[in-house]
Amino acid sequence: MSSANTSPPGNCKFAIPKKGRLYEKVAAMLKGSGIDYHREPRLDVALCNGLPLTIIFLPASDIAQYVGEGNVDIGVTGWDVVQESLVDVDRILDLGFGKCKLCVQAPVANNITDVSTLAGGRIVTSFPELSKKFFASLDAEKGVETKVKFVGGSVEAACGLGLADAVVDLVETGTTMRAAGLEVVSDILSTEVRWKCYECSVHLWRYYSEYEIDFFLV
Repeated sequence: MSSANTSPPGNCKFAIPKKGRLYEKVAAMLKGSGIDYHREPRLDVALCNGLPLTIIFLPASDIAQYVGEGNVDIGVTGWDVVQESLVDVDRILDLGFGKCKLCVQAPVANNITDVSTLAGGRIVTSFPELSKKFFASLDAEKGVETKVKFVGGSVEAACGLGLADAVVDLVETGTTMRAAGLEVVSDILSTEVRWKCYECSVHLWRYYSEYEIDFFLV
């Protein structure tokens, strides 16, 4: 990594989503808090003006891992990502946006009302760890093994293409789910965007004590 894409020693490293709606929401939060930074084109690191704070732009799905392993001090991402990443982080604040649910979804035409009937079947998802955890107890009761397959996107297409009996995916408005001919069979997890840190690191505590930045001003 070049020197232009690194954080100065002693700075608090703050990971935020690098694009999409979550990026727009978090960028507005930072602006409302008076945090000013300039991001050079094609770089994923930006230094803040007048503050020992470095903004790190990462895929939302990677932020929990970076925070959990101590590579960055604080980060903003969804609770679903934290749970899927199997990391131990401290939750600082629920930010009140990005609310949705992780759900088991099946074709409407199949009229599945009992999620246990899917145990032993084929599940396609971008959340394999959470899906396996959810179906583990159902599998144990029936003495079967649910086959969970990971895909990185277009999860809702899996049933229509014959790849899955059901999918596990996030539902916000339900528009995409209904367009794919799916319906919710069972909720797994409610999620929203959260501000979290790695063991409340020394950089974060120093940042709290020396600078009065109100992250509630959105």
